[in-house]
Amino acid sequence: MNAEQTLLTLIELFTHYLDELTASHAHTEFICGEKTAYVECLEIIKGWDNSAKFGLDIRVADKYNV
Repeated sequence: MNAEQTLLTLIELFTHYLDELTASHAHTEFICGEKTAYVECLEIIKGWDNSAKFGLDIRVADKYNV
């Protein structure tokens, strides 16, 4: 797997995890921390030049209410 494929996989996984956590409507400290960690990872990946082509042309923290 090359770097682009790795980043795409991470974007897909993190957004999937965030979608699931958001849909659960649970608000424990652990879940809030987990959401924050995934959002931070996606914010870092946004530094990649091609990230907008893969759905990261948004404010991730706003989308997931973090």
